[in-house]
Amino acid sequence: MILEEIQGDGLLVRRQGTYVMAVRIRLNKGDIIKAANRCLFHAIDANLKLHDDGFFESRIRITRENLIDGIFYAVEGMKVGGYRKVAIAPHLAYREKGIPGVIPENAKIIAELKVLREIE
Repeated sequence: MILEEIQGDGLLVRRQGTYVMAVRIRLNKGDIIKAANRCLFHAIDANLKLHDDGFFESRIRITRENLIDGIFYAVEGMKVGGYRKVAIAPHLAYREKGIPGVIPENAKIIAELKVLREIE
């Protein structure tokens, strides 16, 4: 579910494309997940940058193999330069298992996504 959006002025994000994105993940209660880089992606950029505001910046390839379902679907329709805040239901995130010590079981998460630029 889209909670907030600022339309970008660049090209549409495309599947299989690689982008530099800034992402911040919160639990539904508002707690920022600082370990989001280990949680949301199956393939992680070694040059990941974590910012003080909880956003992390990384190269992200838009594929089902690289992203959890909720993030994969959330970027659909976004444009480069855009921002989107979405609520992700447990069945599109970590289901009944969660991630021990990081994300509780059956947790709804809030993701903020910024598409900074495409990598050719």
